Amino acid sequence: MVEQPDTLGGATNSPDNIRRHLTIPGLPKPTGPFAWSVEWGSLVFVSGIRGIDASTGRPADSDQERMRLIFTYLKQILEESGSALDLVLSTRVYVTDMTRHRPLVNEMFERAFGDKLPTRTIIEVSGLNQADSIEIEAVAVRTAARSITPDYQVP
Repeated sequence: MVEQPDTLGGATNSPDNIRRHLTIPGLPKPTGPFAWSVEWGSLVFVSGIRGIDASTGRPADSDQERMRLIFTYLKQILEESGSALDLVLSTRVYVTDMTRHRPLVNEMFERAFGDKLPTRTIIEVSGLNQADSIEIEAVAVRTAARSITPDYQVP
């Protein structure tokens, strides 16, 4: 029996085929040592995104503005990774007050994803970085697996 290479979307599933986006133009700097997204094969894994005002480095003033920024940044990250909002498979949402935030999250999910809703887990937590109130992470499909060089850096 001949072994076939393990592939996803045409890209070999190997540690050499991982692309990390440490910075993305237009997004605030990460608040810790992490990548905004990691591409592997035909998948993109997006770190938790919060509604940080890029001009101040602090969470936006209102929950509505934080959600708007989260989805703006999510769209930018996905596009930089060769994906889009309608290709999001799964999300995890962290909120500090389920009663206050769940209706806002529901509204934004319907607006952003339409009838292509991803899976979602929503978790109430006691606190988030910088006393923030909402954070969302995602996994999406990339539209095309590309050849990846291990030392790739986002310009």
